[in-house]
Amino acid sequence: MFYKGKNVFVAGGAGLVGQCLIPKLLDQGACVRATEYRTRRIGLSHKRLEIISCDLMDTEQSRVAFKGMDIVFLTAAKIRGAKGIKEEASSLILYNLSLHARLIALAAYAGVERCAFISSSYAYPDTGRPNVENEAFVGDPYIPTNYGIGWLMRYLETLCKHFHRTTKTRYVIIRPTAYYGPHDNFNLGECHVIPAFIVKAVLRMNPFEVWGNGEEVRSFTYIEDLAEGLMLAVEKYAEAEGINICTKESYRVKDVLATVLDLLDFHPEIRFDSTKPTMIPYRVSDPGKAKEILGWQAKTGLQEGLRSTIDWYLGQQTAAARKEA
Repeated sequence: MFYKGKNVFVAGGAGLVGQCLIPKLLDQGACVRATEYRTRRIGLSHKRLEIISCDLMDTEQSRVAFKGMDIVFLTAAKIRGAKGIKEEASSLILYNLSLHARLIALAAYAGVERCAFISSSYAYPDTGRPNVENEAFVGDPYIPTNYGIGWLMRYLETLCKHFHRTTKTRYVIIRPTAYYGPHDNFNLGECHVIPAFIVKAVLRMNPFEVWGNGEEVRSFTYIEDLAEGLMLAVEKYAEAEGINICTKESYRVKDVLATVLDLLDFHPEIRFDSTKPTMIPYRVSDPGKAKEILGWQAKTGLQEGLRSTIDWYLGQQTAAARKEA
């Protein structure tokens, strides 16, 4: 196996992607170092897992964390939903620019063999059809909401290409669409649409408010599928060229909501509010390149993925209630 015996660093190991990657890397025989910081914790222990507390915005702390690593996964980021992107766009851009530019450079300076960067479908222009990889630098990202963040992702991808061309470190760039699953952020003030729907449904909010008109179309990728695609990309496509890692299926937001409500047996009055922040009406990517080059395609259907995510969240709520009792 490709990862067996490799020293692998997961920067941002306590987040959604990191928590899914770590057990998969361990299963393939890797020795894993992963960071956690502040409130989120890695819920796993293993003899080949080293968990360190690290502020990745601190260059010295990060430099130590990179030392001796063969492969790096950059999974740390500050992420927000539509409300946060509209209200905090500048701070999100500046934070992620500072964080990722530093980490992308540190990978090269540390001499790691391969470094994986998670870009975004925000880099794509609005074409009204599933985006393919060569469209990422055509025109502008969707205006106004995706403009700044889209250009941020384009710049960070360009920075990966710079170090790929000028150092021995090989870079991997994946462009996911929306992804979800266990260990997601379920804070209503920060989270994306699926965690928000789950929290509101569990709380039995009635009437049930939905931002936008519900007709927005998205492809939602389950985190297990995303992690597998990311690992394959590191193994087979360290070319500093973007590749879509996403499901080919797409859904209206209102249909995703209906599935969540059915799974939780909750049928409230739904109120769509088009005055509230929402995002690009159609954001779907074409995963054909990943199937051709990596032999990868998403396997988890929406209902199955939502059920697993809901079960995990309910388990966390039960565990928290027991601690308080």
